[in-house]
Amino acid sequence: MALNIVNRRVEEKAIKASQVTNVNKTAAVEIALDYYLAHHQLRQSKNAARREIDILLDELVELPVLDKRSADDILDYDEDGLV
Repeated sequence: MALNIVNRRVEEKAIKASQVTNVNKTAAVEIALDYYLAHHQLRQSKNAARREIDILLDELVELPVLDKRSADDILDYDEDGLV
């Protein structure tokens, strides 16, 4: 399949990228697209992980309190550390 670039600015960027990377224009465009896709896929996976964490935190907030003592009291801490 062919890709026909009719936008002069895009073609100029492809030419410059090919010169910088020392490959032909097709290879430069492929490298750029690989980089772009990897970057955006990483962002999507980070966003998905953040959503999962938010859901988990919401679920944790809804858990009942089984022991009303402070964390320090439960762990038996005093002003010097463990008792």
